[in-house]
Amino acid sequence: MRRLNDRINLAKTVLKELSREPLCRTELEKRTVRKNGTHATFEGIFRFLVQSGYVQKNEQKHRANYVLTEKGAKFLEAL
Repeated sequence: MRRLNDRINLAKTVLKELSREPLCRTELEKRTVRKNGTHATFEGIFRFLVQSGYVQKNEQKHRANYVLTEKGAKFLEAL
């Protein structure tokens, strides 16, 4: 159960950071890992959030910033 709570907290951290401002993936990872988690757990949660449509790139560039989608904002409220 602890691992599930850790993952939920990590997802909250990612979504909260993106609700404040759009961030590149590297900066988002640095801020998230600094607060809680590891590189490996960030990778898994971030991939889940992108594939589920909670987070997306705001441009088609390779190094574009990521933003919180409307679906992501609702998910953050639910957490």
